[in-house]
Amino acid sequence: MSIALHKKQTLEDILPFLTSPVVITTANFGYLQIVNNFLKSIEKVGVNVSIVLVCEDDLLYNHFHNRKDINAVITEFTTNITQVQKFRSSAFNEIVNRRISHVLRLIKNGLDTFYLDSDTIWLQNPFPYFDEEADLFAQQENGQPYCSGMFFIRATNASIRMISYWKALDKHKYTNQYSYNKAIKETIGLRVKGLPTNKFVGGEIYFKNLTPWSERNPVPVIVHATWRLGPESKIKQLQKCGLWLVNGTEIG
Repeated sequence: MSIALHKKQTLEDILPFLTSPVVITTANFGYLQIVNNFLKSIEKVGVNVSIVLVCEDDLLYNHFHNRKDINAVITEFTTNITQVQKFRSSAFNEIVNRRISHVLRLIKNGLDTFYLDSDTIWLQNPFPYFDEEADLFAQQENGQPYCSGMFFIRATNASIRMISYWKALDKHKYTNQYSYNKAIKETIGLRVKGLPTNKFVGGEIYFKNLTPWSERNPVPVIVHATWRLGPESKIKQLQKCGLWLVNGTEIG
């Protein structure tokens, strides 16, 4: 048997085969069930799009690399980070910061990119909300003007400058949200649109009541389970709101 068959594929390996737009998320094995729920929600919506899952450890990669409906790739960083990490710990921040490099690589290759944290749930097709009038469509949330956990970015010169600047700022140990917003604000020529908060909803809004999403008006497009720390807390809250779509034993 050829050794090449065992080579884990990276984002660089699959770039020639991706088509725009690309949906990308990153996770480690500690978020396995969260990732399953994310993928199930996209499947239910029925959007036909290139999906990239960047696996931050071998365990998650081994679960997903044979799936045909997504492109599972192993992180190109040398450190595997497997366990759930404490919010804002050094390992947590490293995982969060790695996504900047992945997004930058995609847009530099001409691929419009929709980045989402894996604790997001799709309820409708989001792509009609991304017109040609902006380079960046960003989730809005309390505390910071824009949340870095969900954004659609077009492969434009202004976008490349903004993501490159964001990456440079993160080297100075700013918080990820701060550096993201600073890069947006200071990138000349970047056209930005905030996504409507009643459609692209964060946890600080969505979790204020437990009305099932199907009974809400307007029906959200995507719900982001922010304001809950750790997968167990997120799962419990999503179950209460009728947004948990997988059973406890499903592994991909």
